[in-house]
Amino acid sequence: MSRLPFHPLPLVVSLMLAGATAQAQTPAAAAPAVVDIRIAAQPLSQALDTLARQAKLELMVQPALVQGKSAPAVQGRLSARQALDQLLAGSGLYAELEGNAVIVRRLDAGAQNLTLAPVVVTATAEQSASTEQTGAYTSRAVTVGKGTQSLKDIPQSISVVTRQLMDDQNITSVYDALASTTGITLAQSPQGGKYIYSRGFDLTTVQYDGVPLNRGIYGRASNYSASMVMIDRAEVLRGAAGLLQGEGSPGGAVNLVRKRPLDSDSTSVEARAGSWDRYGVQFDANRLLNADGSLRGRLVVDHEDQHSFIDYVNRRNTSLYGTLEYDLSPDTQINIGASSEEVQGRPSMNGLPRYTTGADAQLPRSTFLGATWNRQKSTNRGVFFDVAHQLNEDWKLKVAGLYMKEEHDMKYAGVNRAINPALMQSANIVAHSTAELETSGLDAHITGGFSALGRRHELISGLNYTRTTNDTVYGFKTNYNIFNLGSYDPDMREPDDAEIYSGTREARQGLARQVGIYNAVRLQLADPLKLVLGARVSWFHTDWDTVTTGASPSTSTTQSRENAKFNPYAGLIYAINPQWSAYVSYADIFKPQTEQNAAGALLKPMVGSNYEAGLKGELMDGKLNTAFAVFRIDQKNRAQEDYSTSPTCRNDYYCYTDTGEVRSQGFDAEVSGELQRGWNLFAGYTYNHTKYLKDVSSEGQVFSSYTPKHLLRVWSSYQLSGALQGFTVGGGVNAQSASFRQIGSVRAVNSGRAVWSAMLKYQINRQWQATLNLNNVFDKRYYSSVTALVNGNYYGDPRNAMLSLRGTF
Repeated sequence: MSRLPFHPLPLVVSLMLAGATAQAQTPAAAAPAVVDIRIAAQPLSQALDTLARQAKLELMVQPALVQGKSAPAVQGRLSARQALDQLLAGSGLYAELEGNAVIVRRLDAGAQNLTLAPVVVTATAEQSASTEQTGAYTSRAVTVGKGTQSLKDIPQSISVVTRQLMDDQNITSVYDALASTTGITLAQSPQGGKYIYSRGFDLTTVQYDGVPLNRGIYGRASNYSASMVMIDRAEVLRGAAGLLQGEGSPGGAVNLVRKRPLDSDSTSVEARAGSWDRYGVQFDANRLLNADGSLRGRLVVDHEDQHSFIDYVNRRNTSLYGTLEYDLSPDTQINIGASSEEVQGRPSMNGLPRYTTGADAQLPRSTFLGATWNRQKSTNRGVFFDVAHQLNEDWKLKVAGLYMKEEHDMKYAGVNRAINPALMQSANIVAHSTAELETSGLDAHITGGFSALGRRHELISGLNYTRTTNDTVYGFKTNYNIFNLGSYDPDMREPDDAEIYSGTREARQGLARQVGIYNAVRLQLADPLKLVLGARVSWFHTDWDTVTTGASPSTSTTQSRENAKFNPYAGLIYAINPQWSAYVSYADIFKPQTEQNAAGALLKPMVGSNYEAGLKGELMDGKLNTAFAVFRIDQKNRAQEDYSTSPTCRNDYYCYTDTGEVRSQGFDAEVSGELQRGWNLFAGYTYNHTKYLKDVSSEGQVFSSYTPKHLLRVWSSYQLSGALQGFTVGGGVNAQSASFRQIGSVRAVNSGRAVWSAMLKYQINRQWQATLNLNNVFDKRYYSSVTALVNGNYYGDPRNAMLSLRGTF
């Protein structure tokens, strides 16, 4: 294979220029030092102690002064004085600050009615995006766009699934987290994973801490899964994200941000028990590992052992996560860590069949059409690091990287024939699938501000690299067992691999590499008007080798190359007032293809445009975020079958043309955060219409049939007052209109649904909390996914309950 033609000189020059700019912009006059403050709401004594460590202060305070007092959460790039004033506001105390020495004193009686000078944090102050210990359903900032920016300063739609939102809904998997947020739909994969859709397009890139990883290089089908126990938040950007991660879906980007070590010693434990013999335990410990707190460590262990509403199905999942963080200096921080996830059990693969007419077979939700010897073992292990260095008050450099390795071994029987209503028969497929996937990524970028033409502006400049390999062997034999639906016996004979491979054995090896250089500048054209301009230059390289043996042997090799591909981005933000902003944006779409035409040439890459306009609000001092957006995505050069060629043109199928065009358009609206003290809300609605603009057989019809036109996600919680203040009640609904799967002239419809859930939480004492989650309160019978007739129909969970007991020390 030829080497990827990448020349790092442009990036080196860019970083040198940015560094020179940063040094040139250092103010001559000394300003109060600012540091990254991250303090959760907690007792005042602990909050002051945390501030002293973070800001390197010498603290003197009489314990009696702070006894029984609480402090609010304080986050952002602040001076020591600003942080102290925020912590002590309303406490009847004030701080004397001289150098790095702090003395906390009581306001005298005559001063009680005095009002302290207001603390103003300007929009240029960097706020922490962490959601742990905030108790919030929104975030004041996100990191998906590099650096830390508030939601209303990004001219695209972004949702955040916070740690509190996940805890209140008892969310433990990445798919449950995504299914709870605005505009995201899922379709079940026959290999155990799920496909993620946003605005009608599948998302095949997942970022970890801003480093993009290619999840779309499947050997057979998606088998990606991930636990959320080690994740602080999921940031979901809707719309084209080529500037951040290069080629890929115009639907958006998912950034999973890991938990970091905290700034004080703490330990939490959790025990869970629920319907269908589901049990779980979790241990999360954080420690300061030296005297000054500059070295911090965290360990998370989670284990689940659970059965299912489906007969015979069980699953055991163990997750381990460890991370260390060290402040090399007040300006330099390094973080390293490792994670391990292991899943094993007896799965139900392939789902359930429908009638040949497309009608629902109305099988019981407990139906299992596999074998008692079905088994799965999957592991996902990784290591990661990041280094952040504050060059000066304005400029920051960050380098992050990770490596992950997945191994999957699945042997199973599933269903592979639609039901003939006259015979009421179906059939089993038996399969054995092994896969080894390795993926690594690196991202380095510099962010900062500079002055020009009398105004302050911002710059982002960097590069990222990702490499993914996949080695998959998939063997299957269809019609292994013909059965009547009324007398199915899962205790069937287990075939050996030789018998399975006598049907079909497919060995696939894939390699995908991508390098990209990106730059973006945020120009303050006028006091209320900001122009965002960005561009990315990318190099792509993808290879696939496939060898098929058995009944229909074949060999194929496909390669895809794109060099120095240019992708522009532009956005305009108008600040109506300090709380509201309006925006418009444009993003370019680009995705290489591996299909070939009749002449044997690769098809042109898919290209297109993403347009969006919206209104965003940051209310109640950042505790409540609102957003409304209208969007249109046009994509062309899509591969479609060339029926003028032979049905065995290449790889026993038709060749392709690149004449397909599609469009997705609609609007979405979201409200997230605290409506009033103790009342949290997340609500998101999406209207999405998709259609084929040009297609040989489907022109004018719906393009993404898995995407419902209407999608509503709502979850709210409210802490009671008075004698019942220990109780928090909550609940919500996931509702959507109908979707379908078209197979030839037959349509399998997945009806619309509204699935309600509820929560009751009780704060037993300062350390212990009990939570009862009741899911699918009205026991709605529905399919979470419908992807085929012969199989691919998966029931959503019936009514179920989960009781959790959490302790924090």
